[in-house]
Amino acid sequence: MQAQLDALKQSLEGKIDFVGQDLVEERAKWILWAAAAISFVVGLAVQSIKVTLGLFAVGFVACLAITLPPLPAYTAHPVKWLPTLDQYGEAVPSDTAPVGAKKDR
Repeated sequence: MQAQLDALKQSLEGKIDFVGQDLVEERAKWILWAAAAISFVVGLAVQSIKVTLGLFAVGFVACLAITLPPLPAYTAHPVKWLPTLDQYGEAVPSDTAPVGAKKDR
């Protein structure tokens, strides 16, 4: 049971890289603007605020469905971090940390 929960947690974690964050922001902006424009025009044409808000809600849910999951396009450019240096400027192996350094949690 714990393994299944860990796998679910790992799949829902949503880690994306910086390029992916920019892509998500652009997509969300375009989807929301398009949903607002379409819902306004259709709502104006049928003279119904229910239709306007309903169409915008559909666009918002579509935006969430496209931007929230960590799709492969959002994780295609992983960050290559520099190695940790000790007090003398030498690279420290990844399994040890320099004296006084805080460990990642």
